[in-house]
Amino acid sequence: MKILGVGFNYRPHIAEAPQLGLPEQETTTPPLIFHKGDALLKPRTPFFLPDMGSSIEYEAELVIQISRVGKCIAERFAHRYYERVTVGIDFTARDLQRRAMASGHPWLEAKVFDGSAVVGEWLDKKELGYPERPIPFSLHLDGREVQCADSSEMIHSFDALIAYVSRFQTLRMGDLIFTGTPAGVGPVAIGQTLEGFIGERKVLHLPIK
Repeated sequence: MKILGVGFNYRPHIAEAPQLGLPEQETTTPPLIFHKGDALLKPRTPFFLPDMGSSIEYEAELVIQISRVGKCIAERFAHRYYERVTVGIDFTARDLQRRAMASGHPWLEAKVFDGSAVVGEWLDKKELGYPERPIPFSLHLDGREVQCADSSEMIHSFDALIAYVSRFQTLRMGDLIFTGTPAGVGPVAIGQTLEGFIGERKVLHLPIK
């Protein structure tokens, strides 16, 4: 199983990080794809804050699960390759990421550490009315909403991401794509709790230890 991430897929998230000097992203700009290794947190397990870097930050995202094998998938057919959606968290060692970006290095140390990829309860996209209706999602930190967006706000849609990635890598059943985070990312601390929602439905509950 591969875990793929998408960087800077929401314009408000790009805008909240001017110090990174990121260019304006458009649908004609190729998406920024990275791997999360085998960092998936086991279900019903707390996230243990790692002793690395000085700031571990949450990034709530819609996550899709690939349901069939595909290579060089045309965007118009990409909807056939996923059925389930959830909210996930792409934990990031922010100071390590900034250091890597400043020096032009990969983000491996900042993105791939034990438990840094978290997924919630899977929901069927048809039950959510997708694609006729966008999928709203949010993240709460200790009961306070810190991130909120919906799938229509992504620069690159689910289908566009699948089409792009499958040009370079065969997608297989069970592969996960974290589709990017909106504005509102921030640090976590021991004793806090993160909760992810699709609409009003809570699909993720994560204590920080």
